[in-house]
Amino acid sequence: MKRTRIGFYGVILAIAVFLAGGEFSHASEEMPPPGVTPELLEQGKKLYTEDCAVCHGTEGKGDGTGAYLLFPKPRNFTDGIFKVRSTPTGELPRDVDLYRTISEGMPGSAMSSFVSRTEAERWALTYYVLEMADIREEPERVIQVPPEPPATPEALAEGKALYTTFKCWECHGDEGRGDGPSAATSRDDWGYPNPPNDFTRGIYKGGGENEDIYLRFTTGMDGATMPSYEDSASEEQRWALVHYLKSLAGQKVAAQPGTGTITARKVTGSFSLNPTHPLWDDAPASQIPVMLLWQRQQAADTVSVKAAHNGSEIAFLLEWEDWEPAARFIRHQDYTDGAAIQFSLSAEPPHFTMGEKDGTTNLWYWRADRQMDLARFQDVEDVYPRVVADDYQFAKDRYPKDIERPGHLAVLSAPAHDPLYLAGVSVGNLVSTWRTSAVEDLNAEGFGTLTAQKKQEQNVTGQGFWLNGVWKVVFVRSLKSEDPLDVQLAPGAQTPVAFAVWDGSQGDRDGQKAVTTWYDLRLDEE
Repeated sequence: MKRTRIGFYGVILAIAVFLAGGEFSHASEEMPPPGVTPELLEQGKKLYTEDCAVCHGTEGKGDGTGAYLLFPKPRNFTDGIFKVRSTPTGELPRDVDLYRTISEGMPGSAMSSFVSRTEAERWALTYYVLEMADIREEPERVIQVPPEPPATPEALAEGKALYTTFKCWECHGDEGRGDGPSAATSRDDWGYPNPPNDFTRGIYKGGGENEDIYLRFTTGMDGATMPSYEDSASEEQRWALVHYLKSLAGQKVAAQPGTGTITARKVTGSFSLNPTHPLWDDAPASQIPVMLLWQRQQAADTVSVKAAHNGSEIAFLLEWEDWEPAARFIRHQDYTDGAAIQFSLSAEPPHFTMGEKDGTTNLWYWRADRQMDLARFQDVEDVYPRVVADDYQFAKDRYPKDIERPGHLAVLSAPAHDPLYLAGVSVGNLVSTWRTSAVEDLNAEGFGTLTAQKKQEQNVTGQGFWLNGVWKVVFVRSLKSEDPLDVQLAPGAQTPVAFAVWDGSQGDRDGQKAVTTWYDLRLDEE
């Protein structure tokens, strides 16, 4: 059956949806979506270029400029294969299936929520993606979710037994942590690694409601290794599996970053760089979901953000879970923990992936190794104590070969070395020649454009403490700045802001990190 074209009532509904805006809910499935019009498709194309092409590519082939930074890889829409559906395995999705994915995102991937867009805009995106996938017909059958039975101890026991019977453990592991014997070799239909979900983290692709998980057991996930159990398990058995999986994470359900408001309350007095200062005790915290760009089994799920200003300065306190601090960046196999706050320099923010051409962002970037260097410069000797190394061949007067010779300069950290033999210092690399703060002030206009501001323009301070498995990092800067590439803040104003954290012990570096989308920062006037 061809998709119905829009008529008078469709126009009325489209206007109503556009005016309503707001968050997505399952009730949206009961509302007839707006019909397709050339104008709506044109709007969808524009929104796709702004929001989606960076990952999925201009033609929807999964080959955007940011695709190489992502694992798993972005969907190739032109294949017409979609994981999250309410239709039988191998069938086309419904319009509302794609609308839900666009609205809620997909935990366990870098597909964020787009609730920042109005419902009308999300429908426009939905129809444009369907057009790219050449899906022009409604599915022949829709899976109806039957009434959910109670999650009794008997049902949980049956679900646990079925988890073994159906060999779910081969991919998802005995405890549902995504670490089964087949996990490392699992591949999707395109040959890419296909990491199984870690249910203990509450990661459920396609939604964390019980009915959503029931649908995944029933429909399978086309293109992935998750099969359909519609023919092999009864409705009661599928519900038992749902209840058992949900028990592995308790009430925890992972969510993708979307949008919201962070309020910087007005305080009196000056700010301290100590994250345990009493100032923060009563400050409201915004718990913001973060999504990994490169998936792994261990990761922080949220970053806690507190903000305050005193009329002349603003301070942020970021907190996130990290059970293995990493603060050295010396050996090639070492990476460091870090955090960043990103501001849009325009009221209409560019893409949250570090901006775009003519869409500059200002970033405040804290790194644990730089903070360590402020206390005492870290060098190779700190990693390999008492190491024996050759001296500089052409500096025998300063570095004599005879280690017992009187006046011999001991092997020390870089500041004691001859600058001639330190490449970074010799060429004037700012990172090598100065360090007054653990926070660096930078700008970017997309991938590969990250640039440090000049030494005299570095005006952000910060400090981090690692306490009981949690990083607590404070950032402080004046509200106003004379630098045109600095974000300008004022009481009563709103500014787009985003966040990122790096876990060095898990190999995070550069674009391999956990990020949020844009949120609104608002400074209280009183």
